[in-house]
Amino acid sequence: MTKKKTSRISVKTGMAPGTLVHIGTRELEHASVQVRQYNSEEIKLSEYTTDLNQITYDFKEDDLVSWIHFSGIDIPAYENLGRQLDIHNLTLEDVLNSHLRPKFEDLDHYNFLSLKLMIPKVGEYKFQSVPVHLILGENYVISFMDSNYAVLDSLFTRLGNSTRRIRSKGVDYLFFAVADTIVDSYFHIIENWNDQLTELEDCIGKEDSDFVPRKIQDFKKQIMKARGSILPLKESYDLLIQSESVLFADENVKFFRDTQDHILFIIDQLDYLRDYLSNIRDTYESEQNTQLNNTMKFLTLIATVFIPLTFLAGIYGMNFKNMPELEWKYGYFGILIIMILVAAGMIWYFRKKKWL
Repeated sequence: MTKKKTSRISVKTGMAPGTLVHIGTRELEHASVQVRQYNSEEIKLSEYTTDLNQITYDFKEDDLVSWIHFSGIDIPAYENLGRQLDIHNLTLEDVLNSHLRPKFEDLDHYNFLSLKLMIPKVGEYKFQSVPVHLILGENYVISFMDSNYAVLDSLFTRLGNSTRRIRSKGVDYLFFAVADTIVDSYFHIIENWNDQLTELEDCIGKEDSDFVPRKIQDFKKQIMKARGSILPLKESYDLLIQSESVLFADENVKFFRDTQDHILFIIDQLDYLRDYLSNIRDTYESEQNTQLNNTMKFLTLIATVFIPLTFLAGIYGMNFKNMPELEWKYGYFGILIIMILVAAGMIWYFRKKKWL
């Protein structure tokens, strides 16, 4: 597997618009291309791993829906794609920008949608945000990912089944299905977060709960990161549904509205998790304050018990000659008994008042 050096956004300074340079911090993997062409009766799959800039994209068969899927980044291959399908360099420039904000554009003869895929890190509550870009043409869909992720495997399986609805629907339905699959990846993250926050709340009050504030802060960052990915997508789908693009069949608009409902639900869930996190933080701080108050209360009562004892010890610790009790042979034991009775009486009183 070959690695290619990536670039940061500052490398674009001074370059002309449409200059194709990859922007991102992720190390790139060797690119590959899959081309699927299908209708309700047949499906053809072509896979390319070398000479990607020599691929010919011939979509003259109007009865076939074509799906071009890029895994990895190959700038010469993108340039070849752009020349053959008349994809503007500004669009390809966006595809190469890993930091691109999710957006939708209705262009001359194609539509462009950028969104984020959320991939959970194994055994953690953190996730990796991965850019996914989609282009919808007259009879084709192009999808771009910077690596080979398993999120679309279920969609590949559905395409292989001739009885599934996706095989008989148009190219705009494929566009919907890919985007909807990406959006649905958020549900796994949110469900996992909800379970972990419940466990985190249960840890409050236990002896080993010192990690709670740090984890609350980490969760807060992850929720903010997720909101940064999904909120712009809501705006994008508002534009998409309002679009008068001829590439969207009226009968399929309802499916895009369904994805929009998913996006709104995800936003609501993120808001709920953010509020839940605030409640956990408040509960933790309240528990800590209660423990501190109980500790201070206990120490105060102990100090209160010793005040009269210290007073008695102070009196009989003075070295005056005229102190008759000092000559009494039972004076020492008498003072000890008095101290014990005073301490016991105070403790009894505190318990009666339920201070102890």
